[in-house]
Amino acid sequence: MSAKDQSFKEKLGKTIEEKRLQRNFGVREFALLADIEHHQLINIEKGRVDIRLSTLLKIAHGLNVEPKELLEF
Repeated sequence: MSAKDQSFKEKLGKTIEEKRLQRNFGVREFALLADIEHHQLINIEKGRVDIRLSTLLKIAHGLNVEPKELLEF
């Protein structure tokens, strides 16, 4: 994986984490709301994994934002 790809995943994860924290959601609470596993959310926020489009949509829905807002960094 290129450094550019890794940087993108880390920025996306940080954006998701920031938006989650702005809404005062804990990891487990938000994972339940977004219908994803909490360990998956942790790995996404840390930029450790590739995220599927379906998961990105679940996260955006849980945060009540448009998916494109998660990609604006």
